[in-house]
Amino acid sequence: MKRKHLLAPTIIATLISFNSYAAVQSFDARSFAMGGIGASTADYLSAAFHNPALTARYGDNDDVGVMIPSVGAQLDDSQEIIDKTDNFSDIYDQFSSIPNPSEQDAQLVIDALEELQGNRANVQASVNIAVAIPNQYVSVNMFVKAYADAFVFADIAEDDLNADKLIENGSLTSQALTMGVLIAETGVSLAKSYQMGHGTFYYGITPKYQQVTTINYVTDIENYEFDDWDDDQYQSEESNFNLDVGLTYHMNNGLAFALVGKNLIENSYDTTLTKGIHGQYSISPTYVASASYNHRLFTLGFDIDLNETEGYESIEGTLNGINSNTDNKQMAGIGIEFNAFDWAQLRAGYQTDLSDNLADQFTAGFGLSPFDTFRIDLSASYASDNELGAVLQTSLTF
Repeated sequence: MKRKHLLAPTIIATLISFNSYAAVQSFDARSFAMGGIGASTADYLSAAFHNPALTARYGDNDDVGVMIPSVGAQLDDSQEIIDKTDNFSDIYDQFSSIPNPSEQDAQLVIDALEELQGNRANVQASVNIAVAIPNQYVSVNMFVKAYADAFVFADIAEDDLNADKLIENGSLTSQALTMGVLIAETGVSLAKSYQMGHGTFYYGITPKYQQVTTINYVTDIENYEFDDWDDDQYQSEESNFNLDVGLTYHMNNGLAFALVGKNLIENSYDTTLTKGIHGQYSISPTYVASASYNHRLFTLGFDIDLNETEGYESIEGTLNGINSNTDNKQMAGIGIEFNAFDWAQLRAGYQTDLSDNLADQFTAGFGLSPFDTFRIDLSASYASDNELGAVLQTSLTF
């Protein structure tokens, strides 16, 4: 039977399914549009995802806030693996249908495989839900966050790049690898404020429960089927508690400074062993510093990660080594918001990865908040035609 174009649509389906299954480490629409900042600029409803201390920063008319929900995704296919695998599918279909292929026929397959060698596509996605109850005693923000981080990698065998062996074997030993992590968090942010000097000091803590599922799906590159990636044999699940803490000082003149520690309890998670391939994923502490100027009509802020964090600590057993450092991140962002009297907002930002693994991106978005009750926010990011992201969020405040 003639092999159909399985790999390219499979990659697309994999990315979409990761989005819908669970879900960047948390982006809400306002933060996403402002270059990913939030440690000193988040509102009390989104505070649990950026800085628990800001749960206690609210207005006189704020009683309850409900985020229902925030949904977003980012895709990086800068190496154009989807187009390249589609091209490979066409060429390999033709090669497989030839009774006695020549070296020239085999070379076309080899050229297509060489184009794929070491290429990868990455996706991040998130779904966030929160209910916040600010008050003078202990402000509370209860949340659920689901997060997904995955990549598809083309692992090409050396023998498949030899025309004589390719003709002799009649099949490929190259592999396609889908490796990812699904993280579901449930927690509550608790925060208080204290008037001091020329401003207000906010402090907060977020105890949370994390359920972490690692996925390690490996199969022959010419038989890559999506249907089996979520089979239990490719998944490993663990759970644990973790902790975020935050401090913020808002001065009466509008300046604000913040320091946040996220995931203070470090944990590592082993994937299953699939066809000799094994990985180890880590969740480690991230420390964020932030400064901003907050005015009734506009907000300008800057966030920076003070340390680099790892995703996969190691990936072993592949035909070609995968550099596990390529998913390390250390983000910095700057953003601005213009506020039209709490009825509409325009936002823009810029974000960069100090680890040089992610491309610099521009962000933008808008919000509508008629009567300061129902809110809808839409944001987007752009680094190139193959590196895009978007977030949609709805919320209610009373």
